[in-house]
Formats: sequence, C-alpha cells, structure tokens
Amino acid sequence: MSTNDLTLKWNPKNLEIKTRTVEKTLEPLVMQVTTLVSSKSPQKKKGKSKRAHVLVAAVERATANFVERGEMIAMENPDIKVEMLAAVEEVKNTGAIMSSAAREFANDPCSSVKRGNMVRASRNLLSAVTRLLILADMIDVHLLLKKLRRVEDDLEYLKSVSSQAELMDGMNRFGKSAADLMTQAAKRQYELKDPVQRDDLAAARAVLKKHSMMLLTASKAYVRHPELAAAKANRDYVLRQVCEAVNTISDVARGQELSVASAHLKAMGNWLLLLMTLMTKLSSTLFSMKNQSSGPAWRKDWSLS
Repeated sequence: MSTNDLTLKWNPKNLEIKTRTVEKTLEPLVMQVTTLVSSKSPQKKKGKSKRAHVLVAAVERATANFVERGEMIAMENPDIKVEMLAAVEEVKNTGAIMSSAAREFANDPCSSVKRGNMVRASRNLLSAVTRLLILADMIDVHLLLKKLRRVEDDLEYLKSVSSQAELMDGMNRFGKSAADLMTQAAKRQYELKDPVQRDDLAAARAVLKKHSMMLLTASKAYVRHPELAAAKANRDYVLRQVCEAVNTISDVARGQELSVASAHLKAMGNWLLLLMTLMTKLSSTLFSMKNQSSGPAWRKDWSLS
C-alpha cells in the first residue's frame, strides 16, 4: 500500500449505508421527514396545518445539528476538510429549500403542487445528509488504514532483520501496531451491517492474532540459522499468513472483493475460530464434569449454538 493509497477516496453518488451508526443517526430525520410528507391534508376546509409546522421546525433543528456536527468534523480532520465542508454546504442548501417548501405546504396543506415540491425537496435533503454521514463514517476507515500501514511497515522491517537485537526491536514495534490494528478492526467489525464482511474481519483478526504469536518463534529460528532452508520456509510461511490477514482487513475496510488468497485465509480463520470455540467448550465441559457428579448435563454445554 503506497502513501497515495491512504488518500480518502469516495463516490458522492454512492449512497450505500454500510454501518449501523450511519443508519441509526439517519433514522430520526427519516422518520420526521416521512411523517411530514405523509401527513394528511384537511378534506373540507382550507387553512394552516399546525402539526406540519411543528414537524417542519423539528426537521430544521435536525438539519442544523447535522451541519454543526459536520463543520466540527471538518475542522478536526484536515484530511477530509474540503470534502466534508462541501457535503455540509449541500446539506445547508437542500435544507433551506426543504424548509421553504415545507412551510409553504404547511400554510396550504390542500395544495398537491406544494406537497409535490416538498416531497422532492425532502428526498434531496435526505440524500445530502446520507452523503454527509457516509463521508464522516469514512474517517474511521481512514484511521484503520493508517494503523494498517504502520503494521505493513513493521512487517517489511521484520523481513530484513539479521540479528536478535533487530528482531526484538522489530517485534516490539510490530506487537504494538498489530494490537492497535486489531482493536480498530474489532470496532469496525461491530459497526458493519453486512454479516459477510463482519465474518471476514473476524477471521482475519483470528489469523493475525495466532500467527503474530508464532512470528517471533519462527523469526528467532531463522535469525539463528539463516542457512537452514526449513527455518526460512517456516518464517516465510508465517509472514505470508500475517500479510494475508492484513490484506483482508484492508479489502474489507475499502469495501473490495476478497482476493483468492484472502478467501482461503477467511476459510482458515473460520476454522480457527471454530477450533478455539470447541477448545473453550471442551475445557469448560471437563471442568464441570470434574466438579459435578451428574453425567448427562454436559451434553447441553457441547452445543455451539
């Protein structure tokens, strides 16, 4: 991954919501706008709709909150300041149009033309707010990719070490950066809506954790005996597994399809997770059998559900 790859890339036309936070944050505004749009017009007498005016005020407050929060995020994150401020400006403009159209409709709720104008304005506002939230969500992706880049740099260093001192220094750095990456990946895993992507991250984290512990042992053996082909092959194998786990995390963060190697890694990670679960269940079962005299009860604990 080059430095340029860390530049934030996004498609303003793509309104796919990938995380729970974006969905939950958008939900109240959607409900307010939907209620306003679907509010029934008086059948017999003309006049202003008090309920519509209340809903318009609520939408205006929500829009103002999105604008304020978006401006704060822009100031706190220089990497996306330009894109974020552009998204905030779009929310401001569509919000103003929505407010004007909605108030005209509230003053004349029997007008089908004014209702139509409000419906179109509300769609544009929701699209603008969705783009703003998706862009804000990409900050987490950007942070994850930065941590991932540090891990890749540490792995490159470990490939070239030739002494025990260099190895220990490299492993200390890698241990810290890998722990940071796994923590950030765990947060992203929880946020993602797609169960397949959550599984991919879980599998990659499991492989990364397991092989990170093996990397020190394999590297020590290779540094001590660089002339042994088996020592080099073992070290290289563990390194490949760690690199593939990192690549999988990168692919999921970017929303890309997994490579063939990453797909194989996912299968390995799933089996590893299953094995760890089984071992935990077995350990718990043996402990309960040791401390309880009733035999049949352990069968319930064996279930993986």
